[in-house]
Amino acid sequence: MNGSLRMSISRVSGALIFSLALLSAVSAQAADTAVSAAKDVSKPFVVKIHADWCGTCRMLEPTLTALDEKMGPSARVVVLDVTDRGTYAAAAAEAKRLGIESFFDRYKSRTGIVGVLDGSTREIIAVLSGELDITVYERALTQARKRTGT
Repeated sequence: MNGSLRMSISRVSGALIFSLALLSAVSAQAADTAVSAAKDVSKPFVVKIHADWCGTCRMLEPTLTALDEKMGPSARVVVLDVTDRGTYAAAAAEAKRLGIESFFDRYKSRTGIVGVLDGSTREIIAVLSGELDITVYERALTQARKRTGT
Protein backbone atom coordinates (compact mmCIF):
# COMPACT_ATOMS: atom_id res chain seq x y z
CA MET A 1 0.00 0.00 0.00
CA ASN A 2 1.45 3.38 -0.93
CA GLY A 3 2.01 6.18 1.62
CA SER A 4 -0.74 8.52 0.42
CA LEU A 5 -3.35 5.75 0.56
CA ARG A 6 -2.32 4.84 4.12
CA MET A 7 -2.54 8.52 5.07
CA SER A 8 -6.05 8.81 3.56
CA ILE A 9 -7.21 5.69 5.42
CA SER A 10 -5.69 7.08 8.61
CA ARG A 11 -7.57 10.40 8.18
CA VAL A 12 -10.86 8.62 7.51
CA SER A 13 -10.33 6.39 10.55
CA GLY A 14 -9.56 9.42 12.71
CA ALA A 15 -12.64 11.27 11.46
CA LEU A 16 -14.79 8.19 12.06
CA ILE A 17 -13.48 7.79 15.62
CA PHE A 18 -14.07 11.50 16.30
CA SER A 19 -17.61 11.31 14.88
CA LEU A 20 -18.44 8.27 17.02
CA ALA A 21 -17.08 9.97 20.14
CA LEU A 22 -19.12 13.09 19.39
CA LEU A 23 -22.27 11.04 18.78
CA SER A 24 -21.71 9.21 22.06
CA ALA A 25 -21.33 12.50 23.97
CA VAL A 26 -24.48 13.95 22.39
CA SER A 27 -26.43 10.78 23.19
CA ALA A 28 -25.26 10.86 26.81
CA GLN A 29 -26.25 14.51 27.12
CA ALA A 30 -29.71 13.79 25.67
CA ALA A 31 -30.16 10.93 28.12
CA ASP A 32 -29.12 13.17 31.04
CA THR A 33 -31.61 15.82 29.89
CA ALA A 34 -34.41 13.24 29.67
CA VAL A 35 -33.63 11.94 33.17
CA SER A 36 -33.47 15.49 34.53
CA ALA A 37 -36.81 16.38 32.90
CA ALA A 38 -38.41 13.24 34.34
CA LYS A 39 -37.22 14.21 37.85
CA ASP A 40 -38.73 17.71 37.47
CA VAL A 41 -42.10 16.53 36.19
CA SER A 42 -44.04 17.49 39.31
CA LYS A 43 -42.67 21.02 39.63
CA PRO A 44 -45.27 23.64 38.74
CA PHE A 45 -44.61 26.08 35.93
CA VAL A 46 -44.85 29.85 35.85
CA VAL A 47 -45.06 30.61 32.13
CA LYS A 48 -44.78 34.15 30.76
CA ILE A 49 -45.70 35.08 27.20
CA HIS A 50 -43.12 37.78 26.46
CA ALA A 51 -42.25 40.27 23.73
CA ASP A 52 -39.48 42.86 23.92
CA TRP A 53 -41.85 45.59 22.70
CA CYS A 54 -44.45 44.83 25.40
CA GLY A 55 -44.54 47.39 28.24
CA THR A 56 -46.40 45.02 30.55
CA CYS A 57 -43.74 42.37 29.94
CA ARG A 58 -41.02 44.80 31.02
CA MET A 59 -42.99 45.71 34.16
CA LEU A 60 -43.36 42.00 35.05
CA GLU A 61 -39.63 41.24 34.89
CA PRO A 62 -38.74 42.27 38.49
CA THR A 63 -41.73 40.38 39.91
CA LEU A 64 -40.92 37.16 38.04
CA THR A 65 -37.21 37.46 38.84
CA ALA A 66 -38.04 37.82 42.54
CA LEU A 67 -40.47 34.90 42.30
CA ASP A 68 -37.86 32.71 40.60
CA GLU A 69 -35.31 33.53 43.30
CA LYS A 70 -37.82 32.96 46.11
CA MET A 71 -39.21 29.68 44.76
CA GLY A 72 -35.81 28.30 43.81
CA PRO A 73 -35.98 24.71 42.60
CA SER A 74 -39.59 24.17 43.72
CA ALA A 75 -41.03 25.77 40.56
CA ARG A 76 -39.94 26.47 37.00
CA VAL A 77 -40.21 29.97 35.55
CA VAL A 78 -40.38 29.77 31.76
CA VAL A 79 -40.37 32.77 29.42
CA LEU A 80 -41.77 32.12 25.95
CA ASP A 81 -40.56 34.98 23.76
CA VAL A 82 -42.81 35.90 20.83
CA THR A 83 -40.98 39.11 19.88
CA ASP A 84 -40.30 38.06 16.28
CA ARG A 85 -40.45 35.01 14.00
CA GLY A 86 -37.18 33.57 15.24
CA THR A 87 -37.97 33.85 18.93
CA TYR A 88 -41.54 32.72 18.28
CA ALA A 89 -40.31 29.52 16.62
CA ALA A 90 -37.92 28.86 19.51
CA ALA A 91 -40.72 29.53 22.03
CA ALA A 92 -43.06 27.12 20.24
CA ALA A 93 -40.35 24.44 20.25
CA GLU A 94 -39.62 24.99 23.94
CA ALA A 95 -43.34 24.84 24.81
CA LYS A 96 -43.59 21.55 22.95
CA ARG A 97 -40.49 20.17 24.65
CA LEU A 98 -41.93 21.04 28.08
CA GLY A 99 -45.39 19.70 27.25
CA ILE A 100 -47.03 23.10 27.65
CA GLU A 101 -47.86 23.71 24.00
CA SER A 102 -51.61 23.90 24.70
CA PHE A 103 -50.99 26.90 27.00
CA PHE A 104 -48.70 28.45 24.41
CA ASP A 105 -51.16 27.88 21.57
CA ARG A 106 -53.97 29.45 23.58
CA TYR A 107 -52.08 32.56 24.81
CA LYS A 108 -49.26 33.11 22.28
CA SER A 109 -50.86 36.29 20.95
CA ARG A 110 -51.40 37.82 24.40
CA THR A 111 -48.13 39.25 25.70
CA GLY A 112 -47.94 40.03 29.38
CA ILE A 113 -49.93 36.90 30.26
CA VAL A 114 -48.48 34.67 32.96
CA GLY A 115 -49.86 31.21 33.60
CA VAL A 116 -49.31 28.95 36.57
CA LEU A 117 -49.51 25.34 35.44
CA ASP A 118 -49.64 22.08 37.35
CA GLY A 119 -46.30 20.33 36.88
CA SER A 120 -47.72 16.85 36.41
CA THR A 121 -50.82 17.41 34.30
CA ARG A 122 -49.86 20.77 32.74
CA GLU A 123 -53.37 21.93 33.71
CA ILE A 124 -53.75 25.70 34.04
CA ILE A 125 -54.12 26.73 37.70
CA ALA A 126 -54.17 30.50 37.11
CA VAL A 127 -53.85 32.96 34.25
CA LEU A 128 -52.71 36.41 35.28
CA SER A 129 -52.48 39.51 33.13
CA GLY A 130 -49.85 42.01 34.19
CA GLU A 131 -50.04 40.97 37.85
CA LEU A 132 -47.22 42.58 39.82
CA ASP A 133 -48.09 41.21 43.29
CA ILE A 134 -45.76 38.29 44.00
CA THR A 135 -48.14 36.86 46.61
CA VAL A 136 -50.72 36.13 43.91
CA TYR A 137 -48.20 33.90 42.14
CA GLU A 138 -47.17 32.28 45.42
CA ARG A 139 -50.79 31.37 46.21
CA ALA A 140 -51.27 29.84 42.75
CA LEU A 141 -48.02 27.87 43.11
CA THR A 142 -49.12 26.62 46.54
CA GLN A 143 -52.37 25.45 44.97
CA ALA A 144 -50.44 23.71 42.17
CA ARG A 145 -48.13 21.95 44.65
CA LYS A 146 -51.09 20.77 46.73
CA ARG A 147 -52.55 19.12 43.64
CA THR A 148 -49.43 17.06 43.12
CA GLY A 149 -48.60 16.51 46.78
CA THR A 150 -45.20 18.18 46.50
